[in-house]
Amino acid sequence: MTAPRTVTPRFLGAEGVRPDGTPILTISVCPRCASRWFPPREICSACAHDVLEPADMGRDGIAYASTVVRIGPPGFTAPYVLSYVDIDGVRLLAHTDVADPGEPQALLPDTPVVVTAGPIGTTGDVELWAHRVHAAGPQEDER
Repeated sequence: MTAPRTVTPRFLGAEGVRPDGTPILTISVCPRCASRWFPPREICSACAHDVLEPADMGRDGIAYASTVVRIGPPGFTAPYVLSYVDIDGVRLLAHTDVADPGEPQALLPDTPVVVTAGPIGTTGDVELWAHRVHAAGPQEDER
């Protein structure tokens, strides 16, 4: 009898997940010019200030642009949706949860979104997890 295959999850681009399922994403904020960066960096690309402050990114954002990926790299099951979303002054590229995975639709610009966390693909015996977004529902808009 063969032992069941063990898959190890690995989180990309975040420091973990909060109890509510929101990933912990850190941005850098420049105290000199107020520029914001994700992923975090040590030097501000706008004014070259070298003392940036960390801040936790929130969970609510707005879709900027979105596309359906029909041919993905190995380990990523296509089709899937990728979206650029604006959250707390930074633009984030995220896998996007859709209503019908069999017929994925890109998000329209200006669609309110919520950041979550979940699997995005695999590499060998490692399940890759990352921040994800989905269109905000009525109950989420009221929070």
